[in-house]
Amino acid sequence: MNINVLDTEAAYRRILAAPDAATREAIYRQEIAEPFAELAKFFGSDDVLASFNQWQMSLSLFEGEARARTAMLIDALAGHNAWEQFAQAMQEGKAAFAAYAERIPLDSILAALLVGGLIGDHGYTGFGGIPGYVMTVYGEANNYTLPRIKGTTVHELHHNILSVAMPINFMDVTLGYYMIMEGLAESFSAELYGEEVVGYYVTEFSDAEIDEAKRIIGGALETKGFNAVRRYIFGDALMRQEFGGLPKSGVPAYSGYAIGYRVVQQYLKRTGKTVVEATFIPANEIIAESGYFSG
Repeated sequence: MNINVLDTEAAYRRILAAPDAATREAIYRQEIAEPFAELAKFFGSDDVLASFNQWQMSLSLFEGEARARTAMLIDALAGHNAWEQFAQAMQEGKAAFAAYAERIPLDSILAALLVGGLIGDHGYTGFGGIPGYVMTVYGEANNYTLPRIKGTTVHELHHNILSVAMPINFMDVTLGYYMIMEGLAESFSAELYGEEVVGYYVTEFSDAEIDEAKRIIGGALETKGFNAVRRYIFGDALMRQEFGGLPKSGVPAYSGYAIGYRVVQQYLKRTGKTVVEATFIPANEIIAESGYFSG
């Protein structure tokens, strides 16, 4: 598995220093967006700049009133050695799976730490759902987001690895599989870098919310199909915000992440396995052996 990390910091600084809009666009297109052209095509777009706009990483971040904020964000990330941390995390995540390299049919990964606009609920996010591409995206650099660069990055790397090690048709995915996919990815972050880097999508729940999400998700594990399943993974508030009229699941935002993490953690404690070892165990076995829904 070869990892190609784009030097996006250098590209961003060239964009900030560009003398005019045409030069900014040329640099942005060639050095930031075009490397992900095939990813944009996967989602049905031949216009990679339009895709970056949709992904909240528009060239407009480097223009007008937004320019100063973007420059400050890049400086703050650089001051925290964010690009070095990102590259290290990719290599450390890869090294954790070295003993299983033959079971991971993935030749190369294009990886980038990118800056964005209004990103997620806490100013950072990631994407690793399509094999061969890993993005970690930051819209804010603060005391909460900065310590999570490595954890977020290996979370997305784990998605890449799982998607080729245990491939499925995602349009036919079950809630159980999707939940365990997220639980394994965040558990991989915790295994490598400690529980303190676990994200808000796992930690920011009351006991009552977890109990209710556990009850609802536990009764819907065999729900199948991406559109049906994501209602439980992302919760009603997010789905209403993004997609409007989909039926409600009755769970808070990110409940699938939170319950998936707890299932995987209980499975690891019961079996003594590592996350790397558990990656090659079918999701339904992890759920059953965890005992999470039967206790």
